[in-house]
Amino acid sequence: MLNTIINDVISVLKTTFMGGDLISIIIAAGSVVIAAFIMQRGTQIGSMTLLALVLFAFGGFVRGVMRGPIASDGGSVASQTGGRAVSQVNSSLGQFYDLSAGGLLAYFIAFMLLIFLVFGVKAALNRG
Repeated sequence: MLNTIINDVISVLKTTFMGGDLISIIIAAGSVVIAAFIMQRGTQIGSMTLLALVLFAFGGFVRGVMRGPIASDGGSVASQTGGRAVSQVNSSLGQFYDLSAGGLLAYFIAFMLLIFLVFGVKAALNRG
């Protein structure tokens, strides 16, 4: 069981922070850095991890909405963006509902480890 969790965390770290395209890596790293710099004490790691995951999800949502133009049959730009936002919300909720409990735990642990690492570096540099 522990081996499965560790493998899931390593898989999340690889796919989120080392794989994919540059924009998704920037969104993930940015959410980790923002959460680490907002964090005042090490006891806030749980709430800051949740904040980072929400920022990561919101960044992915905004990216999906702001993607290239949609081929349409003469609709206005506002209606295209609104339709894209609705379809992105539906897609994001579908992906969240398809996520297993182990996958969600792996995301939480991976983000928590990285936030704690960045927070430790920040704390070491501030003492100095």
